Amino acid sequence: MQRGSALSSVLVRTQMIWLITIVTFLGAIVAAMLVFLFFFRKQILAALRKLEEHRMEARIPTRVGLELSGPDEPLIYETTFTENVSRHGARVLAKRHWSPNDSVLVKLPQESLPSRARITYCQPSTGDEFAMGLQFSLVVYDCDWIGSR
Repeated sequence: MQRGSALSSVLVRTQMIWLITIVTFLGAIVAAMLVFLFFFRKQILAALRKLEEHRMEARIPTRVGLELSGPDEPLIYETTFTENVSRHGARVLAKRHWSPNDSVLVKLPQESLPSRARITYCQPSTGDEFAMGLQFSLVVYDCDWIGSR
């Protein structure tokens, strides 16, 4: 009976050694990652900012009048202007704060039907205005944006 007891004691010690080794190894990896993040945080944040600033399409600075309305309240709208446009998006100035990732209906004054867009960002701008990025699922800038100037 003592031989079995000694064998189980050895197994328990071996398992404990492995457990301590694994925990120490994982702790060292986490510590190394934290040190790396601490010393290189400026470079990491700068790289992330560059990713946010990267655009797939060129923006064309142009002022186009348009109407914005929520998809649930199409009769309540805001008349505003673009700062710049591209084939799939626009930056507009709005009087009220809109929620990012919400949908908005965008109507050019000479068009009869609005287009649906996703709000990519909405941040305070000058005075009481908000700069808002719109992303369209379909190409909207061919003649529409430039032709409506």
